[in-house]
Amino acid sequence: MMQAIPLIDPPVQSMTLADGRHLEWREYGRPDGRPVLYFHGGGGCSIEGGIFHREAAGQNIRLIATSRPGAGGSTVCPGRPAAAYTDDLEELLATLGIDTFACFGESNGGMMTLAVTATMHSRVLGGVPINPTLPWYDPLARSVASRGAAIGYRMMTYLPRVVARLAANSADRIRRQKAETPRREGEYNRVDLLGPPPGIEADVAEVQWRTMDRTDSKALLAELAWATADWGFDYYAIPVPLDFFCGVYDAQAPFALVLADRNPDARFHYFAFGHNGFSHPDARRRIVATVAGYFDR
Repeated sequence: MMQAIPLIDPPVQSMTLADGRHLEWREYGRPDGRPVLYFHGGGGCSIEGGIFHREAAGQNIRLIATSRPGAGGSTVCPGRPAAAYTDDLEELLATLGIDTFACFGESNGGMMTLAVTATMHSRVLGGVPINPTLPWYDPLARSVASRGAAIGYRMMTYLPRVVARLAANSADRIRRQKAETPRREGEYNRVDLLGPPPGIEADVAEVQWRTMDRTDSKALLAELAWATADWGFDYYAIPVPLDFFCGVYDAQAPFALVLADRNPDARFHYFAFGHNGFSHPDARRRIVATVAGYFDR
């Protein structure tokens, strides 16, 4: 059974890039498995990849979770568009001896999934953006966004330090809120949209809490700068298979539907709960099975 596969705490690996910066990553799944890159959410780090370890191992996937500039031990690199991260990945893949691969990531990691599939399409078998960040500079993205999303993205654009400060202390606040909220069996409660979703295994939930606890303001500021500036690639014409996964209550879902409609080989999938629902076992199973399927095409 999948749940019998124990989670792991792999060693941090790092390399020095050509420009002298450091790139950090961790590996999950099977060391000799099919190569897949995982991109964490904004303010997170490579620890987040551990959420998918069981499914990666079960699907014979070598899951390589990188920490982007400013996160973990990866050196910050201001002033570059999101598309430029592929330069770092080119060096990493050359070091690891990997030619073709698949990729997926959530939130800002979904944005990076789009960047990688767009700019490295000759090497990418397919990508799964999960709750991908909105390109708020795009009038179409703004036109389909909810009022709540508009408030959030305007804060990210004009008050990034406030957003970073709030996010850095969010894990403890959410833990308390979930613990103190009265619950009734079978009743919808908005607190279920915060932190690990109901139905998640305790050990996977702890990995998600650990990721949230590690949110770093400096790293998140770098991520907000990437997210709110021009991404540097055409996300409407990505020539590789794409499968968008979004929580039913996630604010990014409406524009992800647009992207699924616009791109030539793309599909859209919902999962339960909201932004953090990607860690639910059913969502993880479907996401990683989709990624594994790219290798069989």
